[in-house]
Amino acid sequence: MIVNKNATSHEGSEWNKIEVKSLMDVVLDDLRRRILTGDFKPGQKMNESEIAARLGISRSPVREAFRVLERDGLITTLPRKGSYITDISIEDLKELFEIRRILELYAIECIKKRAKNSPDEIPSMIKELDRSLLKKHDPYSVISGFHYSLVELSRNSRLIELYKILAVSLRRYWLIYHSKKGQKDISLEHHQGIVNSLRKEDYSDAKKLIKSHLRYVEGVVRSQVKKILYT
Repeated sequence: MIVNKNATSHEGSEWNKIEVKSLMDVVLDDLRRRILTGDFKPGQKMNESEIAARLGISRSPVREAFRVLERDGLITTLPRKGSYITDISIEDLKELFEIRRILELYAIECIKKRAKNSPDEIPSMIKELDRSLLKKHDPYSVISGFHYSLVELSRNSRLIELYKILAVSLRRYWLIYHSKKGQKDISLEHHQGIVNSLRKEDYSDAKKLIKSHLRYVEGVVRSQVKKILYT
């Protein structure tokens, strides 16, 4: 168990929380960082025993970390062949964001129709989105955050299912986006603008802002992917 103490012992002063991490979490953070920064390249083979030996630990926490990395889509394990860093590409990124753009813009159309048919629901819809903005988003979860909340508000079950499927493929790129400092605050500002447009029932502006936001995110990720692939 690793304990990171930031607290002070002076009586009466403010105490910070103590961060406690298991050995598996420490290994996971290190491997995830190396994958997302390109230290480990797409397609590179990952060897549990070798990593454990380099870290001077048993294979057990490394094996547990591998399971989480596989769940996150960062590594792929093939029977009788081993584990490899999952491949990524600019073309894959482009195709996924094209589909994402179509689904999220359609979600706005569904929200518009829902608001027209049930205008009394608008305040509660906006409140739901406001809550999603304040909620701490875990970038390592498959489905969470503002965009999923937006799609959920469509109340279109087929659309929501399609978005869930897309999210699994997008996860690797979400992680790459969140690995770059400062993106959380920028996304929050963009999301707030979208909510404000929906609050005013300006669905055309909401669509423009979603397009602009996704274009920005794709650009950031494309730049990061290029660094991973070509440096």
